[in-house]
Formats: sequence, structure tokens, C-alpha cells
Amino acid sequence: MKSAVISKKCLHLVVKSSAEALDRARSQFEKDDAMLFLDDGVVHIVSDFHPSFEPPLAACYFAAADLAARGLSGLAMDSAYPVVSDREIAGLILAFEHCLTWK
Repeated sequence: MKSAVISKKCLHLVVKSSAEALDRARSQFEKDDAMLFLDDGVVHIVSDFHPSFEPPLAACYFAAADLAARGLSGLAMDSAYPVVSDREIAGLILAFEHCLTWK
């Protein structure tokens, strides 16, 4: 019997602003993975964690609605990180084989 090829791509959902949540997500991050910052996780855009977003974490996204709710939309527009709408978030989730949430 021929084995199915399973993609190992994972979308890591970071929903807390703590360093521990980001560190746990980074510890499991692999090639072709991406991070999506949601809820309080969007606060990482203003923290000292920016070096964490360098390769291999080049594929990271921030939720527009959560940035707006925290008054961070303007700052996000000045950043180099993609800001995604709820519709785009749904597309991201569908594009990955697995999703993990980090709190």
C-alpha cells in the first residue's frame, strides 16, 4: 500500500502577549510554517520580540480586527508585517494542514 504524503505545514496561532507563548510557538516552528497573531497576541507587534520575527519566522501575520481593538492599527500600517482581515484569516487556516494555538 502506498503511503499518503502529508504536508507538515502548520499555522501557529499566538493568542497571548506573553513571552512564554511566543517561545513555545517558536520551539515547534518548522520550515514552511507561519504564525498568525490574534487576540492579545497582536501586542507582540509593539514588544521587544521583533528579532523573533526574523527568518525562519518571516511568515507572520497580524489580525486586523484585534489590532484595531487595541489601538494598534496605525502602528501595524507602519510595520513590515502583513495585516489580515477575518476573511484572509479563514483562507490562511484552510491553506495549512495543521493549526496550533499558543496561550
